[in-house]
Amino acid sequence: MKIPLEDYYEDIVGKAATGLRLRKGKLAELTGLPVEAVINAMKGVFDEGTARALAPVLNLDADSLVECGRQSWQPETVAMKGLESFNTPFPIPGYEEMTVNAFLVWNPATKQAAAFDTGADASGILEKIKENGLTLEAIFLTHTHGDHIADVDRLCRETGNPPVYVNRLESHGRAKLIDEGDCFEVGGLHIEARLTHGHSPGGTTFVVTGLERTVAVVGDSLFANSMGGAPSAYQQALENNRKKILSLPDDTIICPGHGPNTTIAEEKAHNPFHPELK
Repeated sequence: MKIPLEDYYEDIVGKAATGLRLRKGKLAELTGLPVEAVINAMKGVFDEGTARALAPVLNLDADSLVECGRQSWQPETVAMKGLESFNTPFPIPGYEEMTVNAFLVWNPATKQAAAFDTGADASGILEKIKENGLTLEAIFLTHTHGDHIADVDRLCRETGNPPVYVNRLESHGRAKLIDEGDCFEVGGLHIEARLTHGHSPGGTTFVVTGLERTVAVVGDSLFANSMGGAPSAYQQALENNRKKILSLPDDTIICPGHGPNTTIAEEKAHNPFHPELK
């Protein structure tokens, strides 16, 4: 089953406008558009002329924004031995369709594994561990928003209480505190922590090497076609994504907290928040 994109045209326009602190009236003034056209865009009413007028003011790539408005792009399905994604529902008022991702990475030779977040329900992770005869060596938390860590206690309890790691800017329960640049070895796989805050104070991307392709578990720092909301640290979030995630090899698999998996190459080509990479 294909996971739908997390964000659409109106979300991207809204996140950029909020991050740049541009209200509807100011956007109308800077673009020469009627206020009603700006309001419609923020409601998801797509018009190509409006999108192309908004894009440079919002520092978005115009062609990619139009692509979003037309809903004409979805990343190719990414699959690789030693990587499994789990998508679970986490409805909240006003967003009943919300889902959240968690990930399991393992060395097929050693059967040693690491989990990244738990999502709303860790049942799928537990089943995959049992199915493949894996040993869960560690749990890494990209950040501590409730949807990402809802089942961490159960996952720990049912896998022998492996260590849990989280950035020290977002301490959680008994989790061990880590810093930018800390590295870990799990069954011959190398895991590097990169602080990609913006959406949350300690938001961390975990870069995994040792499989066929590099994997970047990015939490809510970056989504396919979009990024996590960062109203109070927008420029920092953009810079982190550009320097610490999008600088990885083009075939790197990006595992985001919401929406489908994608790749560095796909995001360079299609993510409207980074016109400088086009």
